[in-house]
Amino acid sequence: MKYMTLKEYAIKNKISMFNVMKMVKSNQLKTITREENGKEVMYIVDEPISSNQPIESKEDTKSTNQEELLSEIDTLKNEVAKLRAELNRLKVTVFKMAKQDTKVLKI
Repeated sequence: MKYMTLKEYAIKNKISMFNVMKMVKSNQLKTITREENGKEVMYIVDEPISSNQPIESKEDTKSTNQEELLSEIDTLKNEVAKLRAELNRLKVTVFKMAKQDTKVLKI
């Protein structure tokens, strides 16, 4: 186990300090607080990934993600088409109302 400061962890993983703090607050990272020179310093416990954890195949994940994305795109396209039809219907209604108002006001 290796202990590193928040700044060291951010530099090592090429992420911002803000994101490191968010990860610490959401308990995604193990931390230890130690007192040094009268100040409390937070250290991140950097543990190596154990080989017992199953590693997902990236190809399977990519194909599943791509299929999900395509179905989501189709759903969004259908929703956009419905919204465009509704917008056109409302435009026609507003135009008719405006035309009637001008006849009533005799403009």
